[in-house]
Amino acid sequence: MNIFSHILNRGLAHVMRYSSTPQHFPESVAEHSFYTAYYVSLLCDLLGKIDIQANREKAITMALIHDTEEMFSGDILNPFKHYSKEVKEAILQVSKEVIPQMYEGLPDDMKEKYISLWNEESQGESIEAQLVKVADRLSLLSKCAEEVKVGNEFFKKISEVHLQFLIDFDVVWWQKIKDQVLPESSP
Repeated sequence: MNIFSHILNRGLAHVMRYSSTPQHFPESVAEHSFYTAYYVSLLCDLLGKIDIQANREKAITMALIHDTEEMFSGDILNPFKHYSKEVKEAILQVSKEVIPQMYEGLPDDMKEKYISLWNEESQGESIEAQLVKVADRLSLLSKCAEEVKVGNEFFKKISEVHLQFLIDFDVVWWQKIKDQVLPESSP
C-alpha cells in the first residue's frame, strides 16, 4: 500500500488555534503539536532521572496526534468544549467517529495503531496520556507567555487558568517533578 497521499495531507498546519482571541502570532495545530511532543520529551527526561518509566515513543506519538481530529472540527474553543458534561461528551463522540478519516490511506495495522493511541490519550489514564495532558498545557502556557511578552493582555487570564490546572494536577509522577517545571512563584 502506498501512503503518499496521506503524507501529502498538511491540513493541521492550516487550522489556527485561539480563533476568538486577538493574537500577534497565530499558532497552528501542527505547531502546537510539535511543542507538545517536545515538552513530552523533556518530561520523560525528568522522569527518567527519578526512575519513573514512561514509554517515550508512545507518549511523543500521542502528543503528535492528540489534536488530529481538529483537521475536521477546527480548534473548538475551550469555553464551548467544556460548557457542560453533555457538550464535552458529544464532541468526544463525534471526534471518535471522524478520527479514522484522519488516517485514511495508511495500512490497516498503522491506522489502528494511531486510532488506538488517540483513544488512549483522550481517556487520560496512562502515564503517557497524562504526560501529553501536562505537555499540552505547557505548550499553551508558552504560547500565552509569547503573546503577553509583546503586550497582548488577552492571554493573561488564559495563562492563569491553565497554570492553576498544572499546579493542582494531582498525579504522583507530576507531583515529583512539577517544581522543576513550573515557575518558582507559582502559588
